[in-house]
Amino acid sequence: MALLRSLGALAFVLGVALLALDAARALNGGQFAATSLEQFWTNLGGDGLFQMRLHFQGWFGDMAEKLLDLPAALLLFGLGMTLLIAFDGVQRDKARKPLLF
Repeated sequence: MALLRSLGALAFVLGVALLALDAARALNGGQFAATSLEQFWTNLGGDGLFQMRLHFQGWFGDMAEKLLDLPAALLLFGLGMTLLIAFDGVQRDKARKPLLF
């Protein structure tokens, strides 16, 4: 559970950092353009592992184009928050102290 919570925190921080980098690029260029999921995957060098476009078209069909055009920061932020919220309650239940009366 701690591993999933730490992966959630890492994804959250990565999403926020990516959004800040997109905003900084917008200040230099004068127009905001969010990094898409496909562009983010290509920048990481993931095309050598597998081409996301081909796999997504097999899995999602016509929706693949819309999914790949979503902002990567939004997806990473959402994944991170989901993992943090889902697995945070595990530690809270163990941390309760018994009442001393």
